[in-house]
Amino acid sequence: MKKFLFIATINYFCEIFCIMFKQISKIISPSSEFSKNFFILFKGTVIAQIIPMLLMPVLTRMYSPDDFGILELFVSVIAILGSVANLRYELSIVLPERKEDAWNIMSLGFIIAFILSIFLQIIIGFFAEGIASLLNNSQIKFWLYFVPITVFVQGAFNMLSYYNTREKLFKSISTASIARSSSRTGTQIALGFISKSPMGLILGQIIGYIASIIPLMSKIKLKLFIRKTSLANMKVQAKKYKDFPKYTMPATLANVLAINLTSILISALYNITQVGYYSLSNRILGLPSAIIGTSMQNVYYKEAHDQLKKYGHAKEVFLSTLKKLGLLSIPIIIVVFFLGEWLFAVIFGAEWRIAGYYAKILIPLIMIRFVTAPLSISLSVFEKQKISLFWQIGLLVLTVLIFGFVKFFNLNMISFMILLSSILSLYYIYFLYLLYKVVSGKL
Repeated sequence: MKKFLFIATINYFCEIFCIMFKQISKIISPSSEFSKNFFILFKGTVIAQIIPMLLMPVLTRMYSPDDFGILELFVSVIAILGSVANLRYELSIVLPERKEDAWNIMSLGFIIAFILSIFLQIIIGFFAEGIASLLNNSQIKFWLYFVPITVFVQGAFNMLSYYNTREKLFKSISTASIARSSSRTGTQIALGFISKSPMGLILGQIIGYIASIIPLMSKIKLKLFIRKTSLANMKVQAKKYKDFPKYTMPATLANVLAINLTSILISALYNITQVGYYSLSNRILGLPSAIIGTSMQNVYYKEAHDQLKKYGHAKEVFLSTLKKLGLLSIPIIIVVFFLGEWLFAVIFGAEWRIAGYYAKILIPLIMIRFVTAPLSISLSVFEKQKISLFWQIGLLVLTVLIFGFVKFFNLNMISFMILLSSILSLYYIYFLYLLYKVVSGKL
């Protein structure tokens, strides 16, 4: 009976998704450049996400919630440091008219990422034990030594990804997504047969990062790239686009901290098991953003930049993208809210039912982030880095205040998640309003 109900539910919501995609196809022209580029990225990203999604039930039976919790701590640290590995100069790669200038920005970004990785290695060499103590988990100490090289690889990926976007090499970006996903999941499963420990999960993550940069380098003529880059030109580009490290980098750091600090603080306030449950719920709810949001952002960034040049605003592409993302979020909210706990228990194992309950609480916040994330790049297109900085700092401060409130009143995990989801959802709605004013030229 349960099997029949499960199959019927899946079929029902597959039909809903088909209806939603038909509605989207009416909104965008199949022959438009936006549509073609989006679906190139979308196809690759879907394949990249289907691989780990189909194999996640295997991983959740190989590895414990504690193992996933340790992986989440490692990924959170990489996400925080990797997001600013190039001081956000990668966002400026699409802006210069000359390809030579874009190459020099790339070289600048590689150098910055390399210097940062060396600095991190020194810090970890001296303070690894103290950092592990702050994270409330001794097992993470060993894996901290892998952070610097992983951050450098993430920095290289950032630069190469935006260069491929500039050149409209969307097939290369799709291939990179598939390479990262397949190599990561394959390694995690292979090592899971050898050792039931966080080792397989973390090593798989690192190998996935490395594999993703190879396809992005395939279209670059290395000799010409080296010949056309110079220290003098790098200095010129660094000065020309100084607002990115000055305003966008702190804003990005505040945003990534606000999002990834949650896992770190859950570990500090509660335990690594709760991090594991939160990790799975957050990972599954993040699939729509990973499948659709990233692809939409890459294409939206280019289209918004083109419309700004042509019309002086990007209101049309903003509203169109907002409508598509809003339509896609509706069935996801319905599924998770009414069937979250049951689906998590059936698919991932009975011990993961609590992760389904966490997902039910988090769904409003995750979906508003899903809608907002691709559109937030508008602030870079319109060079409104100051707005981004202040809003992101506000997000970080609000998140820290929520944790302070929870700690002061000694609230349990469920109360904390309800508080976090409701307050931050309202804050993201306000952010959408700010973005609309920016793309309309009113702010």
